[in-house]
Amino acid sequence: MATMKIKAQVGDHLHEVDIARENGKYRVDVEGTVLLVDAQPLEADFYTIVTEGRSYEVSVEARDDAYLVRHGADEKTVRFADPSRAGREAKFGTDGPQKLLSQMPGKVVRVLVGVGDQVEAEQGILVIEAMKMENEIVAPRAGTITTIDVEPGQAVETGTLLAIIE
Repeated sequence: MATMKIKAQVGDHLHEVDIARENGKYRVDVEGTVLLVDAQPLEADFYTIVTEGRSYEVSVEARDDAYLVRHGADEKTVRFADPSRAGREAKFGTDGPQKLLSQMPGKVVRVLVGVGDQVEAEQGILVIEAMKMENEIVAPRAGTITTIDVEPGQAVETGTLLAIIE
């Protein structure tokens, strides 16, 4: 069973999270608390999540570098930490070619731009489905798309080269 390890920041708290597929569901371990979760998309940004015999309807909205997660009146901002980003920016800077790498395993759903297209910072480049959620990958800065290295339907792993912006 392959496990995806991520860091999720909710408010001021950074959580270590391990996620694995198990019998069609997700085994989610948040710092030792393990839940078996069934997550299903409903429509648009809405999902149903069933765990421990209880069902929850949530909305998940991408906002810049974070996700706004709502359940009833409760609202949390969730960021997925990329500990290597600061190191990459310090080492390579943000000038010159910038490689967009997949931050998690998933499947490419849509490619929103083509080679040669001019893009603005934060413009959508492609959409990856991971854990039944669609994640829009955005341009980290303005530039020109010089390569698109994936196509719709393609499975990607963490670290897979998606595109290059110059």
